[in-house]
Amino acid sequence: MTIDTLIAFAGIVFLLAVIPGPNALLILYTSLAQGRRLAFINILGVAVGFIIHAFVSAQGLSLLLAQSSLAFNIFKWFGVAYLLWLGLSNIRNGLRMSNLKLKTDPGNINPSLAGSFYKGLLTNLLNPKIVLFYLSIFPQFISPQHILEQSLILGLVQALVVAGWFLVVILFATKLKTLLTTPKTSKWLNYISGGLFISFGTTLAATRL
Repeated sequence: MTIDTLIAFAGIVFLLAVIPGPNALLILYTSLAQGRRLAFINILGVAVGFIIHAFVSAQGLSLLLAQSSLAFNIFKWFGVAYLLWLGLSNIRNGLRMSNLKLKTDPGNINPSLAGSFYKGLLTNLLNPKIVLFYLSIFPQFISPQHILEQSLILGLVQALVVAGWFLVVILFATKLKTLLTTPKTSKWLNYISGGLFISFGTTLAATRL
């Protein structure tokens, strides 16, 4: 695994993190409605979820990818299809972007630290898009000889990249809420990320085992 591989993977991960999804909205809501401290605990839960995803996917990939060019190609084209789908979906969302509203109901005044951790963990683990990401994208960045080790490294990279972005979200929660939820900004964010995902997909299509 080279530094270029890690940078490419981190780039994809960052794009996914920046686009508002369940994890981002949870962090933003918690920060605005319940305070930064509990939002930090949410982030810890989300980060642990990525490590779990990486470990579980590595166990399955070990069975399917070991020295198998056929399995690699199958997963490669799943990855290509997934990236193209993400790109086209984002562009389509940009075309029909409507205002994203986030309620800041002050209910549940005293949530526990453990509850905040598990909320972040389960929001991550139960997100089908993340499961699909690990099943389709991971095989493109790891070698069949070192699946577990490299999967855990990539899981850690993803946890750090996403946690870093979410820390920015917390520190600038009020401003980012306005920025990320305005139709104009969201529209162009979807256009740009959609084009980049399509570019990643076409590049991935040319890779070989």
